[in-house]
Amino acid sequence: MLTNYLALNIDQLVSKVTEHGFCVMDDFVTPANTLALSNEITLLNDHLQMQEAGTGRAHNIINNQLRGDVIYWLNESHPTLAQQAYFSQMEILRASLNQHLYLGLFALESHLALYTAGTGYKKHIDRFKVSSKYPTNQPVRQISCILYLNQDWLAENGGELRLYLNSADETMYVAPIDRLSLDISPLGGRLVVFLSDTFYHEVLPATQDRKSLTGWFLTR
Repeated sequence: MLTNYLALNIDQLVSKVTEHGFCVMDDFVTPANTLALSNEITLLNDHLQMQEAGTGRAHNIINNQLRGDVIYWLNESHPTLAQQAYFSQMEILRASLNQHLYLGLFALESHLALYTAGTGYKKHIDRFKVSSKYPTNQPVRQISCILYLNQDWLAENGGELRLYLNSADETMYVAPIDRLSLDISPLGGRLVVFLSDTFYHEVLPATQDRKSLTGWFLTR
């Protein structure tokens, strides 16, 4: 029954991605898994296993003025129980996206992320349009997925994901911000899905630590 319920909700999610290019789905994972993944971040951070996040095509440029998170890349070959549940649900999502959108998604890369209070990630895009100067057989990010792991999050805590809605062309943002963007609160268990090469977005600073699990479905 749980699998059928999940599949039904994922089909609704995919329909919204098809229509709008993005979707927000609450309760994507159970509260117990949300808490378990959140605790993993705390434990990894306490043991100094989180690393400063990089930017650029090779993700090896550290720019603390652009982003302030620390991350831990997940390995699907050696998942914890909570990670295994996440990967299983993401596989259902991958299959549904391929079935409905013919995207050829073949893999998922994911990392846990921690933004300490006051840090954020300035406006950026996860994948620029494919250029002829780069080999076309290289894996690229096609779908971005952010799962929030914050417990009892309040509106006054901030930390929203600001999703810019009108165009992947950054030069077109000329109207007032409230008519061009959607601010999404990072509530625990909430999943945000959007096309990686279409939506500029940013992480607004929060008044307390903010946790998430970010994944990208890859295609060639």
